[in-house]
Amino acid sequence: MSSLWFELSFLATEESKDLISEKLFEFGVEGVNENVNQPNLLHVYVSLNLRESVVSQLKEQWVEWQKKDPQLPNLKINIDRVPNENWAESYKKYYIAQSLTDLFFLKPEWDKQTAIPPGMIPIIMDPGQAFGTGLHPSTRLCLKTIQSQVLDSINSAKLKCLDVGTGSGILALAAFHLGVQSVVGIDNDPVAIEVAKQNMQLNKVVDIDLSTKEISKLEPYFDFVISNILLETHRELSPDYARLVPKGGLLLLSGLLGYQRKELMEFILPLGFVVLESKNFQEWASFLFLRRDPQ
Repeated sequence: MSSLWFELSFLATEESKDLISEKLFEFGVEGVNENVNQPNLLHVYVSLNLRESVVSQLKEQWVEWQKKDPQLPNLKINIDRVPNENWAESYKKYYIAQSLTDLFFLKPEWDKQTAIPPGMIPIIMDPGQAFGTGLHPSTRLCLKTIQSQVLDSINSAKLKCLDVGTGSGILALAAFHLGVQSVVGIDNDPVAIEVAKQNMQLNKVVDIDLSTKEISKLEPYFDFVISNILLETHRELSPDYARLVPKGGLLLLSGLLGYQRKELMEFILPLGFVVLESKNFQEWASFLFLRRDPQ
């Protein structure tokens, strides 16, 4: 492995950050983080042997993204050398202890000083290379809905919950902390599953089932399915949502921009789902559905 690491910094838009981050991990970068003071400023960590390749691929892909997103600024990459032993520490300055909801409190694993506020549930995290830091608006929206729905359930311990695209495992953890005893988390990225398993250990949780199992291989039923991913992936997985959620079950979808509501409804509602509620935070939205009979 190269002993030299580099931090690439550039401006994106709120709407494009998730898509860009996903593609960057495909390029082989070791970490993508948002700047706390300037959320649209992304910091990307890459080794010397991949630097030129990542920069080249990013420039090429940027042209295509700009065609779809006219608001996306021209790409200007600032490159800083980071010593190998310090690269993993660099993103930590952007990831700090904070409240995620009025009940959940995020505490990075390396933060030994910050006290958990009285009455709050700690979620100890080291997101590593996985999606799901807890800081993204769509994750916060999901946490709020999970909190309200599980706390309002009189049989939370009997619920069976599925977290699709679990990433670092934060949403699965939240459901478990609220008393859901049967929680399954799946992700097609083996690295994400390993990170999620490590986070379970940090939170002293051993009962969450984490794997790279394909959603099509799962057996019905799940009382509550949570999926915080992109619109097109929701479209691809929608038949499985309908297959896995029984009548009276709940489906929580996020990772969506507000303007995508109409397109989402066009393929979700005919499957027998009705909207119970929607939440918005910045440009992002989440939708909670109840499974009824297909139209």
